Amino acid sequence: MKTSGIYIFSLFSFIMGVTACSDNDEVDCRGAIQTIQTQLQESDLLKSSVVEGDNYVLSFETKTVELPANTVQSLTTNPDEWKSILTFIDGSSYTIPSVGTSIDKLVTNVIVNPSGYNPLSAYAVMNLPALGRMKMIVHSKDGHRTPDIEYFFKSIEKGQTVTILGLYPDYKNKVTLVYTDKDGKERARSTIHIQTEKLKNPNLPKKTNVVTADISRMEPGMNLISSPGESEADTAIPYMIDADGEIRWTLDWVNHPELNHIDIGCGLSRMKSGNYLHGDGYRDKLVEVNTLGEIVKSWDLRAMGYSFHHDAAENADGKLLATVSNISAKLANGKDIRYNDYMIELDPVKSQITQVWDLAAMIDSSRYQLTDPSLPGAAFGQTQSNWAHNNALIGIGNDYLATIRFQGICKFNHAGGVKWIISPHQGWRDKYQNLLLKPLHADGSPITDPDVIAGVKSGDDFDWPWGAHTAVPLPNGNVMVFDNGYGRNFVLARFDDQSLYSRAVEYEVNEEQRTVRQVWQFGKEGGHKYYAPARSGVQYLPQTGNRLFCPGMENNLSDGSTGGRVVEIDPATGQVIFELEISYAVYQRARRITLYPDNL
Repeated sequence: MKTSGIYIFSLFSFIMGVTACSDNDEVDCRGAIQTIQTQLQESDLLKSSVVEGDNYVLSFETKTVELPANTVQSLTTNPDEWKSILTFIDGSSYTIPSVGTSIDKLVTNVIVNPSGYNPLSAYAVMNLPALGRMKMIVHSKDGHRTPDIEYFFKSIEKGQTVTILGLYPDYKNKVTLVYTDKDGKERARSTIHIQTEKLKNPNLPKKTNVVTADISRMEPGMNLISSPGESEADTAIPYMIDADGEIRWTLDWVNHPELNHIDIGCGLSRMKSGNYLHGDGYRDKLVEVNTLGEIVKSWDLRAMGYSFHHDAAENADGKLLATVSNISAKLANGKDIRYNDYMIELDPVKSQITQVWDLAAMIDSSRYQLTDPSLPGAAFGQTQSNWAHNNALIGIGNDYLATIRFQGICKFNHAGGVKWIISPHQGWRDKYQNLLLKPLHADGSPITDPDVIAGVKSGDDFDWPWGAHTAVPLPNGNVMVFDNGYGRNFVLARFDDQSLYSRAVEYEVNEEQRTVRQVWQFGKEGGHKYYAPARSGVQYLPQTGNRLFCPGMENNLSDGSTGGRVVEIDPATGQVIFELEISYAVYQRARRITLYPDNL
């Protein structure tokens, strides 16, 4: 919310104009005047007045002030204008801010899409009579399951610009604005209507289908979809979808002077500031944008010697983490480039890289399997240069968790010391064997089948992650990851092979015993319905404990087309709480987040 102007109450004209309080009238009302001044400075609005005996009693929101009745000629209240005119017996007057009945006239302007990049947003410009807060409610369509969008802004200034998010496209939206005192007690409310245009970006999904939505059991929030557009060569188009399959927020950067070719990689992640961090793979930058899509700050990675790929996020300590490529890095032959195998930590204030991690110095860079170029989807496969394909980096306590598509999941410390690796054991050279966790059966007994350990076959109660994305730590200390299933058991198959599947899987790691046990999974039973050979992700949902399973491409959808899904699961029962199908447009990541950050 933007603010402007602090309401300053000057009593100079009040005191000078109240000649009824002069010595000639033999009435001393200076104390009463000072009390009124105090109430106005406290942003206390006048509620009512009454004559009681020799006194004129003014009742403010929190206190009563008495004036000598013989000094007052009249008090006229205009609730539409939120003011009262106090007139004294000599004809002088003073305006007192007063409680009104409607805030219609306090809304001085409504601007749809104020930034030019978020067509489902608006500004409501407010001119308030006294300091106070604003609450906004965007009402859901009749018959829809999605709850109304409500947000209580923190600003208490007189001049406020209320940021309205979550409008429906091509619709006359009903929005309620609520004006409260500084403590949140309602003063009045009004309803306005905001007409939006039809969304024009051709790369937004052509169709969505909500298969199921149990609102009472779902994690609150919207589904943030970070889509690259039609391809990774055009302008990325992030958007949010509600529980009814309606797009309620989007950033359309097609006409942005700096972001018009943005390739956002794994998409937007919310920062502590309430803004979003994303990486621009076209210009090789990290960029911070606000909820309206305006650039707040950017960091030029190319100038620091790196290109962006694939993921960027803010760590708990405020540093920025990103997966990148070193522009000058070469393979051991000294000729061919290698890429997608570096990670950096960046100080956003100083705009300086504070740590660099080279995966080739941490894990086995000789472990790769060349992909048959004639195989459909070969571009998603491993090569000698793209031997690692790191796609996610996240803090886990004082350590870090990297998801390396072709090598597994790796935990390491700030100095780059590897603590463990979850990966099929085949192909790792001897000096890395002590880093590989040993698999356990569900009952905790060791798996002894060498083929399961190597990864050439899957066990009944254990399997390794294949082509994985977005490993995340869970509150119980376990790790959850999206197992794409790409190249499972070292077999590369056509994407349309109906035996393929993806899953969300939870692993329990015992660092002392150097073991890993599979304790939960979802998706295998769904087969090709949930298969996504690349992209995709998982998320732990903290309010409900549910998990979000997000296969972002090549899913078999209900209407026979292909696309992506967002699936919310109750892990205790395995029941699907919410399932959304998105046709045509694939996405890199999907996350459940609140539409508004906590600090507007």
